Amino acid sequence: MKRIKITINKIRNKMIKKLINQSLPKREAIIIVDDYIEGELLGKITHGLLAFAKVLDSVDEIKNNRWQIKKNSHAYAFIDGGGYFGQVVAEKAIKLALIKAKKNGIAMVGVNNIRAFLRPGTQAEKLAKNNLIGIVWINGGASAVAPYGGVDAIFGTNPIGISIPTNNEPITLDMATSERAWGEVRVAELFGYSLPEDIFFDKKGRFTRKPELADAVLAFGGYKGAALNMIFEIFTGSLVGSNMASGYSLIKSSGDDYQKYYRGALFVAIDPSKFIDIKKFKEANTKLVKNVKKSRRRKGTREILIPGERAKKNKDKILKRGYFEIDKRIYKKIFG
Repeated sequence: MKRIKITINKIRNKMIKKLINQSLPKREAIIIVDDYIEGELLGKITHGLLAFAKVLDSVDEIKNNRWQIKKNSHAYAFIDGGGYFGQVVAEKAIKLALIKAKKNGIAMVGVNNIRAFLRPGTQAEKLAKNNLIGIVWINGGASAVAPYGGVDAIFGTNPIGISIPTNNEPITLDMATSERAWGEVRVAELFGYSLPEDIFFDKKGRFTRKPELADAVLAFGGYKGAALNMIFEIFTGSLVGSNMASGYSLIKSSGDDYQKYYRGALFVAIDPSKFIDIKKFKEANTKLVKNVKKSRRRKGTREILIPGERAKKNKDKILKRGYFEIDKRIYKKIFG
């Protein structure tokens, strides 16, 4: 696998320029690119530069779309994304949730008709860094996850992000409710890998390790995870007026499946200071992290990690060295 080294700033500027050259405003280009750069920094290959390569195919179809705030009350708002970039709409949703939660203690912003934004944990963390608890759900796009005991692709991968402030970095959960992200199928196809055993189904309902045959995936955590996957389908579907369970609104697109579907999302912000002094709240969470980190380890466990810690360590490592190591095939997909 041939890789090239390129500084973070250089690749970021080249990506921004790509979008500007396709007539996107610079401010929006920066918002979009930074979401994919963050994915690469966190070591999420399925949500980094590889995913950005697909975005470029859809810019001309998206750039003239318009989003608008349909409802805007004291503690809630609703945005019709109009088929626009999810990152841009999410930025507005986060700002609305932040302002309303600071004033009222809690806020929710529903969104529909958006293209995909990446990791909901990244969005939730923006709230946590403003001393709020952030909870973000986004629909997983095309039907992919089988119900417990089934083999048909019914639900989206339906990820959730939860971020909670501490005196240090927020505790940030970011996870799909599928056993594996569907992006792993695209990665396996590109690099010629086999899929993990007993996780993905083919169209005949048999487990397969061939990415080209993958048609559905298990939910995480058995029947409990499958139950959450279904509930989150409602949070990002019927609750916000978005289709769900094999009835997603198809967009005519030249991208692959995950770029072809409008999505729903829900943003919730909670202000802990309405219950407890924010300093005490953050101190208690900081102490909790310390207690978890120093707890006794099972045999074979090198370190106990809290949610988001592995990804943040990867980010710190790359920021310290100052460059990405990018597979040449991915670089070529972006820049030709």
